[in-house]
Amino acid sequence: MKTTLKKSFLLLLTSGVLLSSCVKEEVKAYLNPGGPLQFNTSISNPTIVLLQANASSNLGGTPGTFFWNAADFGYKAAVTYTIQFCRAGSNFAAAASAEMTIGSQLSRTITVRDFNAKMLDIIPFGVPSAIHARLKADVGSGVAPIYSNIITNIVVTAYLDIVNYTFPQALYIAGNYQGWNPGTAPKIVDKSAGAGGGSNYEGYINFTDGPTHPFKMVKGDNWGAGDFGAGTGPNTLASPAGDLTLGAQTAGVFLIRANTQNMTWSNYKINTWGIIGDATPGGWGASTPMTFNPADGSWAITANLTAGELKFRANNDWAENFGDNHNPPGVVRDNKPDYNGTNIPIALAGNYTIVLNIGIAGNYSYTIRKN
Repeated sequence: MKTTLKKSFLLLLTSGVLLSSCVKEEVKAYLNPGGPLQFNTSISNPTIVLLQANASSNLGGTPGTFFWNAADFGYKAAVTYTIQFCRAGSNFAAAASAEMTIGSQLSRTITVRDFNAKMLDIIPFGVPSAIHARLKADVGSGVAPIYSNIITNIVVTAYLDIVNYTFPQALYIAGNYQGWNPGTAPKIVDKSAGAGGGSNYEGYINFTDGPTHPFKMVKGDNWGAGDFGAGTGPNTLASPAGDLTLGAQTAGVFLIRANTQNMTWSNYKINTWGIIGDATPGGWGASTPMTFNPADGSWAITANLTAGELKFRANNDWAENFGDNHNPPGVVRDNKPDYNGTNIPIALAGNYTIVLNIGIAGNYSYTIRKN
């Protein structure tokens, strides 16, 4: 009996060793990939200027914009491919990179719209920026992904995607200053407005007429859509109602705000926008004024800046000011100003051209370019 048990134990031990050896060999097969993953592009001109007019076109105008060979993990597996983009020099750090998941295909043609959206995650619009691209192949299950070669010779200029808001997200400011034509009127916008109206419509309107600047807030591009006018109390709205006015204020740019849920509105005369901060000529003590462009509603300045920070503010006062909440350390700013936002960093001293684009409500932006 003892002899039989001993033989059985030895047989079991031997089988376990053999099984263990087989498992180890199988794991090694999973972790030893084959040939390199080659990532290529058919874009002939690596300097890419993206235009909103071409949003639905293919990037580079050529099918098969990016293509690659099948990844070899040393065994048959379902592979998911992801194209990764990053700003040059960032080495694909999470804060400076963007991803486009492809699936199992071995090529992808990308539209200008989709590519631009990814670029805006990592670079400012309107500025030629060097980017890198690579491919990641992944099978999951704890197996390390395979990365391709890096394409490094791409320079991209992205565009700001202008959104054409309509009611209920927008109200058309039709008035004497522009011929009482809702179809050509500028707008005030509340991106979050629902069917019942919005609580935070706002926009900058250049009233060039006088003396009281009468206008109405129209719900569409024609008078048949309905409108808001002056209520019975100060700064109140009613519908239907008579004209809203700015009183005896002189012609110029006004920040117009409206709340069609509470039926209130307000106006604030903008005499100037300026830059302020320890990076600017006036430091934090005084704004350096910018120049208004009535053609597009923008404000601009060319000035010598030092390394530091800046903000935009109106009328040399803090009542209305812009920063940028998308600029913590290591994260590229999105170049979209935020009311009372965080300071905007200036890394290098030099001569800069700065433009604050606030002429189209709901599509505010700014650019800071070193000359």
